Amino acid sequence: MPKVTQFIVKLFIFFVVSFSVVAATQSTPPLVLKEGAPNTYVVKKGDTLWDISALFLDSPWLWPRLWQVNPEIDNPHLIYPGDKLTLTWQNGQPLLSLKPMKKISPQVRKSSKQAISTLSDGLISPYLKSDQLLTDQQLEEALRVLGTSEGRKFLSHNERIYIDGKVTHPDWAVYRLIKQYQRSGDDVDATAYSLRLVAKAQLKESNDKASALQVVSQQQEILQNDIVLPVIGDDLTLSTVFQPSPAPVGLVANIKGSMEDHYFMAVNQVVVIDRGSDDGLTQGSSFNLAKQGAVVYGRKGDYRYEKEVGVNGFSSADLPPVSIGQMVVIRPYAKFSLAFITQSLEPVGVNSLAVSPLTDRPIVEGVDAQANHASVLQTDNAS
Repeated sequence: MPKVTQFIVKLFIFFVVSFSVVAATQSTPPLVLKEGAPNTYVVKKGDTLWDISALFLDSPWLWPRLWQVNPEIDNPHLIYPGDKLTLTWQNGQPLLSLKPMKKISPQVRKSSKQAISTLSDGLISPYLKSDQLLTDQQLEEALRVLGTSEGRKFLSHNERIYIDGKVTHPDWAVYRLIKQYQRSGDDVDATAYSLRLVAKAQLKESNDKASALQVVSQQQEILQNDIVLPVIGDDLTLSTVFQPSPAPVGLVANIKGSMEDHYFMAVNQVVVIDRGSDDGLTQGSSFNLAKQGAVVYGRKGDYRYEKEVGVNGFSSADLPPVSIGQMVVIRPYAKFSLAFITQSLEPVGVNSLAVSPLTDRPIVEGVDAQANHASVLQTDNAS
């Protein structure tokens, strides 16, 4: 590894570790309300917890500190259309309290309405119920589409398709393999594969060599070699209603791409990151988004962004990452996670950084602030 690269890696690790220690040892800072935050707010149909949080806070992951749970309703963490939120103060700290619509006992809410979701149901439900990531082993063990008896290449609705195995489960989903993602460099080597739902089918017959499925719904044409997985039911650990929380102190993840195989992503899109439940992430874990800072080469009075080839005695400095947005994990896997972009000041590219908001600001808010964070220059004698 070149000396410049080694230095950049070591310096970045130093920043992360240093800021993590500071964040872990400092007392909890006072909660600051967003300028113009309302004193009261009545929850409307179509609202999301993230939208309401953004009315009061610049960082919605601080919501649990602002929200004063109400012991008089059955689930004090849930908010319903028609509820009135009132801003109060206690010991100098802001608190939101709730006046429920109706209640017929101290523990039962009289309402047939659904609690509001954390994020838009229509945007995140497909990633909770259908589209997903597979590991190497899961991909290897998955059944594949053989085709039809008529020998057609493209398979459509109401056709009977055959898969390469004997099965007994009644309900199946057909997926298209979209993209491969790699995680390495942190003593963990792992691969994930994104899948997109193509169709749903039901078992009709099965023998030792193949099983016949009847297609019952379809989003696009089925192809030979598409992946077939059993429909097990909803994952009870996942929901559209969850509490936002900061990612673990000092945790940094890389954006590996999108589920749609785009190189650049924006607000309301889902990305794949190379950290998961094994790293302490849960549904609701929130990150700040950042793009890598520039690398500066040269000597005092002769700094530039391009390294001059063939010149010895060169120095370099990597400038801090620049904040560009926020995101929240909606579906963690062991080594990877799916995360939803809630805010972005510019397109989020592959290899952008996701940094825990508990890391004590290793991200600068804009280019002008970088002058205050420039790292010590490191001499590189390699030609």
